[in-house]
Amino acid sequence: MAIGQSNVVVCPSCGAENIEGTDTCENCMADLSSLDVPPASQLASESELALPIGSVRISPARSLQAGSTVREAVALMAADAGGAVVVLAGLAIVGIFTERDVLKKIAGTPERLDDPVEAYMTPDPAVLREDDPMAAALNKMGVGGFRHMPIVRDGELAGMLTGRDVWAWVMGRYFN
Repeated sequence: MAIGQSNVVVCPSCGAENIEGTDTCENCMADLSSLDVPPASQLASESELALPIGSVRISPARSLQAGSTVREAVALMAADAGGAVVVLAGLAIVGIFTERDVLKKIAGTPERLDDPVEAYMTPDPAVLREDDPMAAALNKMGVGGFRHMPIVRDGELAGMLTGRDVWAWVMGRYFN
């Protein structure tokens, strides 16, 4: 990079170049706050962080259909000690229901167990694509405070990246 030249972020809406760190596009006012991760082309090609998420061991995703009850979601999470369930409408991801939701919104109120899971889930959750670089996963999980992120392949649920998966990847790459 030349002296005095700053990194730029290209707006995905209009293609305008913006100064890195800008929260909104100066041209079209689109939200750029979620574009904190440099594109894979800016990562060193030999960097482990440029590896696609699909190269990491990804946990299977537990899912249920919209209209299911909180009781069904909790039972699904408890069946294999999973911490999150993806809520689907057909094949489309419409939400995520996590152990945090259970603790913050359900615990101590057993009458809510028969309510629809949509009443307590996080709607339209952030997702990752299988071909996104690990840098994107680390950034989204860190910035958002997420311990579970659905992974999509061709727009459909393909798995779940968990904090445990990321930790195992980091330990295997950097501490073995």
